[in-house]
Amino acid sequence: MRTRIRRRAVLGGAVALAAPLVIGRRSQGAARSITVGIYTGQQGDYVRQQIIPPFEAKHNCKVYTTLGVTLEQIAALRATRSNPRYSVMFVDDIGVDLAKNEGLIDKLPQERIPNIERLLRRFLYYDGYGAAFAMSTAGLAYNTQTGKPLASYEELWDARFHQRFLMETPKATQSLYLLIAAVTLETKKPYAEAQYLIDQAWPKMAALKPNVLSIFENQSTVMQVAQGEADIAGLFYSKSVYPYTVKGAPIDMCFPREGTFAGINCLTLVKNAPEPELGIAFIDWMLDPGVQQGLAEASLAAPTIIGLEFKPDVAKYLAYPEAKMDEMGIFSPDWTFINPIRPKLLEKYNQVFGS
Repeated sequence: MRTRIRRRAVLGGAVALAAPLVIGRRSQGAARSITVGIYTGQQGDYVRQQIIPPFEAKHNCKVYTTLGVTLEQIAALRATRSNPRYSVMFVDDIGVDLAKNEGLIDKLPQERIPNIERLLRRFLYYDGYGAAFAMSTAGLAYNTQTGKPLASYEELWDARFHQRFLMETPKATQSLYLLIAAVTLETKKPYAEAQYLIDQAWPKMAALKPNVLSIFENQSTVMQVAQGEADIAGLFYSKSVYPYTVKGAPIDMCFPREGTFAGINCLTLVKNAPEPELGIAFIDWMLDPGVQQGLAEASLAAPTIIGLEFKPDVAKYLAYPEAKMDEMGIFSPDWTFINPIRPKLLEKYNQVFGS
């Protein structure tokens, strides 16, 4: 029997996190090693299985990994500040702002990262403290056999979805997107304006509570929609949904007319990192055209460098090239505004959905 994740189980503080599991063994003859914090899910699996081994072979080293989402990655950096153990940390663009402001990361030495010349300029963040390596679109997942795409986020509040909506944990960045969408529905203002009124989301969010079946953390929960246990779920990043779609699962994504959010995965160099030169080389490796091509095809998240081409059966899932990003109206919030108030937003999420 599938165990559903209950509200109270996931809403306990985002700061009290278990020590991350380090994955990997030291290889024979590898004189150097680094630890990299990567993402969970299928993208993380691909990084560990397909991207890291050739890097290790090229540099005669060992790369250890821990798995997490952005808030967990930031917590791990804070916990190891006085004795850094990470060399590179994957965080979303929201995390680059946090880590920079707290002095947890260094500015990327672009002159020592040759592949950064290929990076689309929109993907160099916060004065060069973070460089994106993948971009997912963020929206809702639905069952293609029993449902249809939502034209507007307003439909999430429909009575037909009573206890049929699986909602992303407030610990995930996507939860903030849902707040912005809620404000847009209430004020009729576009995301770019609604984000500055994010505190006005709560009456609308409280009205959504009867439709929430449960709150999830594990991205594979999307399969509950494919199996008919829920009608709609999200917000998901496309990298967590489309790999199941291409394998034949009856699940797809929709991006309601209010706008398309972006999930931007970034590379950061940890301050006082062990083996910094090896960490810099790993960042460059993640931006290599061959690595970018393979990762995009496997995860169906858009690459961040120029000049790649994809077959139609892959290209249809990607917000790529840059002209398509503009066409889709990709939106990423002003994290310098939202980050300082995020703890308050998390606390309010707990109050509204934790009872």
